[in-house]
Amino acid sequence: MQVPVIAYIVAGCVVAGVLGGWTVRDWKADADALAAVRKTERIQAQMQAKIDAKATEFEAFRATIEPARVESRNTIREIFRDVPVRADCAPPAGAVSLLDGLVARANSAASGQSGVTMSTPVEDTDAVR
Repeated sequence: MQVPVIAYIVAGCVVAGVLGGWTVRDWKADADALAAVRKTERIQAQMQAKIDAKATEFEAFRATIEPARVESRNTIREIFRDVPVRADCAPPAGAVSLLDGLVARANSAASGQSGVTMSTPVEDTDAVR
């Protein structure tokens, strides 16, 4: 009768050992996962600090050049608005026709129209024949 009791005790110890090992292995896996998460968070914080530093540097640079950019834009607008165009500086008729055609095609494409008419080239009347 003692043999079955000893067998049950040994079997119980084996089962307890397997379950204990399984539990310890699970704890180890949890600890490894936690270490990986903490490492990732640390790297993310370092990278975010670098990005924040570059963003701050860019915003400071943009704040310093903004007045010059606005001044340049306004100066260009004033030049094109205030300076009269001489008659001999006018573009050739062919260029005007080409630009008008391109504007019409762009407007029709923007409005969703599929068919546009082709522009015909304009002959230069000032050309020597």
